[in-house]
Amino acid sequence: MTQQNGLATEKVNISTQKLLGGIGSLLMLLSFIPVIGILLGILGIVFWLVSMYQISSKIKKPEIFSKAIIGFILALLGWIIALMFGLMSFVSFFASSGFTRDEGQVGLGIGIGIFIALLVDYIISIVAAYFYKEAYKILAVTINHNLFRTAGLLMYIGAITVILFGIGIILWIVGWIILVIAFFTAPDEVEIRA
Repeated sequence: MTQQNGLATEKVNISTQKLLGGIGSLLMLLSFIPVIGILLGILGIVFWLVSMYQISSKIKKPEIFSKAIIGFILALLGWIIALMFGLMSFVSFFASSGFTRDEGQVGLGIGIGIFIALLVDYIISIVAAYFYKEAYKILAVTINHNLFRTAGLLMYIGAITVILFGIGIILWIVGWIILVIAFFTAPDEVEIRA
């Protein structure tokens, strides 16, 4: 324990946690690879969650993990709700196609269902990205590594602008790449208040 500006501080080693976070973020980024991507994504999520939990515990900032887990749960909930709306639209299409002659009306129903699914997912994704941004901002300030703040901000802006012909997806991917770099280049030891 040392003194800094009259406050007791201690050095904390986060080398294992930053490695887990970097590998987890990279695996999540690779989750779009056909066939093996689902497995990579699930493994990445587990590594990332463990990393965020352990880092927040070691640096005594539980709000980092709280915000990250809220963002994760919201993102998962958004996908589930969107999937349910989408499936209900297609089920209603196939169920009603034998009973109605007005195919335009059935198509409109599917279109509205898919639109609602995408809108709900879009809104929830923005809120989830906000929580990620806040978690990474606290992490950046606490360990004095601003790449985390940049990654979170790009992911948040990406979530908002995803409706602008793919610009958001590009920003989101760049944010994830910066997050991977942030984890791998973060300091192994950080000084925190005791």
